[in-house]
Order: sequence, then C-alpha cells, then structure tokens
Amino acid sequence: MTRAAIDNASDDPFAEDVGALHLEQARLLVERTRMSCLIVEGVVIYFTALFILAGDYTFAASWLVVTSLLVGVVYLYPRLAIPDGVTPDNHRRYLRGHTVISGVTGLVWTGFAIAYLDPTSLLSLFITVNMVSSISLGGMLPSAEYRPTFLALATGMFLPFSLYWLITVDGPARLIGLGLLMLYGFGLLVSARAELQTLESLAARRTRELTNRLRAQNRVIEKASAEKSRFLAATSHDMSQPLQAQGFFIRAIRRTLDRPDQLALLDKIEASWKNQQSLLQALVETARLDSGAVTVKPRIFNITPVMNDLRSEFAASARDKSLTLSVQTQDVFVESDPLLVTRIMRNLLSNAVKFTQTGGRVELTARHEGAVVILEVTDDGPGVSARERDQIFEEYVQLDNPNAGARIGLGLGLPIVRQLVRRLDLELRFDSVPGEGTRASIAIPHRAAPPAGSSAPAVNLHDIRDAPLVVLVEDEPAVRDSLEILLTMWGCQVIAAGSGDEAVRLLSWADDQPDMLISDKRLAQGESGLETIERLRGEVLGDVPAILLTGDIHSFETAADIADLTILTKPVEPEQLHAVLVGLLGEPS
Repeated sequence: MTRAAIDNASDDPFAEDVGALHLEQARLLVERTRMSCLIVEGVVIYFTALFILAGDYTFAASWLVVTSLLVGVVYLYPRLAIPDGVTPDNHRRYLRGHTVISGVTGLVWTGFAIAYLDPTSLLSLFITVNMVSSISLGGMLPSAEYRPTFLALATGMFLPFSLYWLITVDGPARLIGLGLLMLYGFGLLVSARAELQTLESLAARRTRELTNRLRAQNRVIEKASAEKSRFLAATSHDMSQPLQAQGFFIRAIRRTLDRPDQLALLDKIEASWKNQQSLLQALVETARLDSGAVTVKPRIFNITPVMNDLRSEFAASARDKSLTLSVQTQDVFVESDPLLVTRIMRNLLSNAVKFTQTGGRVELTARHEGAVVILEVTDDGPGVSARERDQIFEEYVQLDNPNAGARIGLGLGLPIVRQLVRRLDLELRFDSVPGEGTRASIAIPHRAAPPAGSSAPAVNLHDIRDAPLVVLVEDEPAVRDSLEILLTMWGCQVIAAGSGDEAVRLLSWADDQPDMLISDKRLAQGESGLETIERLRGEVLGDVPAILLTGDIHSFETAADIADLTILTKPVEPEQLHAVLVGLLGEPS
C-alpha cells in the first residue's frame, strides 16, 4: 500500500477496520513471540536430533547454530525495533520487518534442506520433506496472525526446494516435488480463504455498526419529528385562538364602519392579520402534510369560481405593487380536491406577486388541453437559475428578495406546493429564466360537467336565511364572543356555550331544534369537541350538521365515523366559514 493510499484510507471506514486488524495482528505477533520462538526452537532441536541419529554431526551443528540464530533474531526484533510496544504509528513498519525475517528464514531452511537432500537415501528424503513442510503448515491455520508472514516463509521454502527436487530426483519419487508444490498452492488457498473470512467478518461487523448507527440516528430523527409534531399540536391550537378571534372581530367591525378613513385603517389591520394568519397556516399545514393528516377528497368541480376567488384575493396585493394581474379562465370542470388545488394555486400566485418587481405583470390562466386542464401562473419577475431551482422547493429557504424590506414569509409556500402536488398525484411544471420570469403550472384531469343541480350554487355573505339556530361550543371567550357576533350579523340565532354541559343546559331551554352545531375540537378540562357534537346530537335525537374548528395538525381517526361533519382548520377565514354554513344549511337535515 502506498503512502497516499494509506492517507486516503483514513476516509474509508472499511480501510480503518483493516488498519485496526493489522494493528491487532502486530500486537498478537509481539505477544506470542516468546511462545512461537520456543515452538520453532523445539522443531530445530528435533531435526538436530535426526541429523545426529543419521551420523551427520557437522551438519547438525551448523543447522543448530544458524537456525537458532534466526530464532534469536525473531525473538529480539520487536524488542529492538519497537521497544515501546506496538502503536498505530509503528505497526506497519514492524509487520514489514517481520515479513522480511520470515522470508529469510524460509530461504535458510530450504537451503539446509537442499544441502541435505540425497535422492538415494530414503531417510534424507523423509527429513528434508519434513524440514520444508513442518514449519509452513502453521501458517495455513485460520488462527495464523499475519498472512504476508506465511507467504514470505512458504514461498521462500516451497518454491526453491520443490524446483530443486524436480530437477535432481529421478523416478517415481519425483512426484513428491509436485506434491510439495500442490501443498504450497493449497496453503496459499487456505490462508487466502482465512484472510477473506476475516475481511468478510470485518465488513459484516462494519455493516452491523453502520446499521446500528443508522437506527440510532433514525430514532433521534423520529424523536425530533415527534417532538416537533407534539410541540405544534400543543401550540397551534393556542396560537390560532387569538388570530381566530381577531379575524371574526375584524369582520364584525367592518359592518359598523362607514367612513373611508376608518375602512382604510381597518384594511391595514386586516392585512396585518392576514399576514400573521398566513405564517401560522404555513407552519401548521407543513406539519399536517408531514404527519399525513391532510386527506384528499376529490370531486368534480368548476375551475372558474376558483380562479375568480384567487383574482379577488390578490387584487389588492397586486394593486399595492402596481402589478398587472391578469386572470384568464374557461368554464371547464376538473376532478381533484378543490381545497388543495386552490391552496396550490394560491401559493404559486402568492410567490409570483411577492417576488415580481413593482410595475411587473402576473398572469393566472386556466386552459383546456386534451384530457387535462392546465392551471398556470406566469410572471416577468427576476426568475431563478437552474442551480437555485431545487433550493426553492426546500423548507425555510428563500432566495434574495428583489424588493427592499424585510424577509417575506417563511419560505414554505413552494415546499407545500410540492407536497400537495405529490399528494394529489399531479405533475408540477416549473420553468424559470433569470431576468425573464417564471412559469409554473399543474395539469388536472378534465371531466364532463356534472348534471344540472348536482353542484352547490354560489353563495355570498348575505345568503343565510330563515334565522337558523346555531349551537356554538367554544371555551375561549374571545373566539366565542367574536364568532357569536359574526353569526348574529349573518342572520343566525346563536346559543353560545363554553362547554358541552353548558350547551346541553342552554339547549334544553330552547323552543326549536338546532340547525347547526359548531364546536372547537379541544375544549377546557380535556373535553373533546367530537364527543360534544355526538352528545348534542343525542340530546336532540338527530344528525344535525356540524362543523369542527381545530388547530390540531393530526388526523382524526374517530371523525370518519361521524356523519355530516366538516372540519375547518384554524384560523378560519370568515368567508370560508360562511360558505360552509350556507352549503350545509342548504342541504336537507
């Protein structure tokens, strides 16, 4: 391994494991040096005894001295080379030196074997084969500390001796040379397999460690997500309450004002309220999308009212910036969730109005193309580059605002669009050129118009007739008072209560059956609005249409079993509440 490879290996977890393995192997070699030297010296003495028994005293002495010196070198090497012990900095150097010593040992042993080989003596053949094979067999064991050491020793012993045997020995005994080569090859395979198993175990251990780390990180992420959801669930209700009351009060006050300066001031107050409402709705809606609480309710609807409502909603904002807001639509029907489609187009249009320079142009169009209806927002604003295109669909990311002033919004509009488009199984097309503008569109399946009379008629804020009786249950006094005033202005009779018990008591004094139930989801003392609605229906023995107002971000498992129930997320626009009221009150109860 080159120095650069070693340096780069520090960035590879598997390479770190291999380095750790080599460090451990070096430590094992040092720890077992004394025992290994004793075993090898025992083998040396064994062969010395064989040489003496064969009458070769001079050869025995030479063998004993030289090989014992090599054993001494092996014993002294770690004490001289690494006197302070094995460390991450010196273990590679130690292993290289140990491998060189093993290779020299192999050559010396095979040199003695070649020198002692006598093809005419069966004892000589037996002794030399044992000299070569005995010390090498230990390196084939799976527990052998370091494979390069075995390779150096076995190669230095088997190859020269086997070749010499094949050259000098005649007759059938020559096959022993081939057998030694086969033993050498078998040793290579066994040691390679042992090392491979070691590396595989390292990889498996690393995989387990990474899996455990990933699981731990996922648990941390899931915990953080759950804590965020719990935080939003706990605070969104309380945060929405004052905003809800403000919105109802603003709508009620508007009916009492007639001076232009008063109305202008109220417009500014309402604009500030809508800005706060938009920020809260973006946070809550993002959390609801993440938690899966947003459900898709597709139906066939006319796209023209949606386009006209968006025109009215953004007319004032466009006028304040001297923007030309053009809305072109066709009287066509599509099939999707009208509320979510409206939210998508509202966010796209809001983004275009916010970031188009003063005096620019914004277009909102709906056109029928084959089997789909294309809803498109076009502006001549600053546009975004291809590099920035992915960034703007990330949460809490805003690019530089071309207009002077503070940061606009939270950067959640386009991320919400992306999630809603996926939830509706639609395709979002987003094309932008820096300096020329942006074009964003979605394609919704086109459908034939439903039969006459099957869709609800358009409503306005004066359509509630016949003074319907509405039971309102809201524990927050400001919200309850403001909504009571607003409902009364719309021509409703109102029974307002702070709890289910109070609502039942007040309802028992009424002469008429209620036409509508409105309840907050989370009431005081842990009371549930869903249970309150069921309880009030039990009191009157009828499925009275009901509206549940909530700031919660999670889905309602029990709500699916409750008939004639509409869920509205706080803070609710007065126009939205009015439209729902008219739609429900217009249906037979």
